[in-house]
Amino acid sequence: MEEVVINQSEATESAVVTEGVMPPKKQRKPINQQKLQDNLWGWAFCLPLIVGTVWFVYSAFVMALLLSFTNYTLNRGSMTEFLAHFSEHIHPQGAWYWYIDAFTHEIPAVGQAGGNEIGLYLFNTVFYMIGIPIGMVLSMFFAVCMSRDIRGGNLFRVLYYLPVVASTVSVIYTFQILFQDGGVINQLLNIDFRWLAGNDSWNTLLGNDKPGNFMNDPYWCQGFFQKIVVVVMCVWKGLGGTIILYVAGLSGVNESTKEAAQIDGANGWQIFWKVTMPDLYPVIFYNIVTAVIGGMQIYMEPELLFAARAYYTSGYVSLIWGYGIADGQQAHGAALGMILAVIIFILTMFQFYLDSRRKD
Repeated sequence: MEEVVINQSEATESAVVTEGVMPPKKQRKPINQQKLQDNLWGWAFCLPLIVGTVWFVYSAFVMALLLSFTNYTLNRGSMTEFLAHFSEHIHPQGAWYWYIDAFTHEIPAVGQAGGNEIGLYLFNTVFYMIGIPIGMVLSMFFAVCMSRDIRGGNLFRVLYYLPVVASTVSVIYTFQILFQDGGVINQLLNIDFRWLAGNDSWNTLLGNDKPGNFMNDPYWCQGFFQKIVVVVMCVWKGLGGTIILYVAGLSGVNESTKEAAQIDGANGWQIFWKVTMPDLYPVIFYNIVTAVIGGMQIYMEPELLFAARAYYTSGYVSLIWGYGIADGQQAHGAALGMILAVIIFILTMFQFYLDSRRKD
């Protein structure tokens, strides 16, 4: 009997000890109905954008990548049939045929020696990107001027932003009038030069008869001046948007740091480079990245301004459109599009690499 009592007391003590050791059960937090409802509404509004991005961007990118390894055209059936019989559409001369052709295809553009087609169109695209640093410097200058407490500052902001919201077609039509034969630009400069048309070479323009591809090919003369017109137009049209971003960035510059620098004897130029520019760096970096991505995809401006697709002036995207749409070679156009995507990706990653080096 005593043993039973002892065993019961020991069991009771062990149960007490066990209850003390065991952690208390976590109680489930009540669901916040308002937060849940807000999250559901948020996802509901984001869903169309997510579906559209996946369907029209990522799915289209994968389809274009697959298409670039084939000789498929729209006349050979639907895309569903293309996917079902993908191996049958692989290009007979190899899956990488269009990529190899892009870097080896020559056109009689630079004298008699010919020139690589993709190289000529890429050169035009890179040339147009000269307007990026020009626009950055000008927009920074005007933004600094507008950020000062001057009368009519808001009016100037509206005036400089008007070209951004103006139709691209109307802007191009305006520049056609400005640079046409006998137009305003020729009258101001007191010259008679064909900015928008013609195939003048340096020998024709200067009245020379010197040998050489550079002197005799219009690509390096007439095409050069035509591309300058596009650069001027793009800088003028895009200036307002960059100015607004810089004005917003300047409003966030730390005023106390500027006042401290003034007290220490720093002049305006030193304050701008040592205080304003570091605070403005995120805006500058964003503008450069987006400008490079957009500049590599220039298409509408040279096409409409000169009303023709030509190696003189057209950008790289025009080459994609020419083969993929106009000539009905969808696989060829897809391969050229993939090359452009890789170039843009490399340039963007390089910019982010430089940004990471700066932070380190």
